[in-house]
Amino acid sequence: LVLVAPIDEYCVQQLKEYDGKKLVSVTKEGLKFEESEEEKKAWEELCADFEPLSKLMKEILGDKVEKVVMSERISESPCVLVTGEYG
Repeated sequence: LVLVAPIDEYCVQQLKEYDGKKLVSVTKEGLKFEESEEEKKAWEELCADFEPLSKLMKEILGDKVEKVVMSERISESPCVLVTGEYG
């Protein structure tokens, strides 16, 4: 389901669910996909490997960003800016 009209963001925030399915915005943090235990463990190891880089980027960017975290949502771009889960 792709919602592109400006009113869609408001609707998704109010409806929260449609036809038994939870509606989530891909532009907000906290987007999760189903994964196996093996995938989850591999992801945690990858995050640990890149933790020093994330800390350095946060230090360099300072107050311009709230936080710097690893994300599974992108595969061809080096980074993505998202809004907080609640704002």
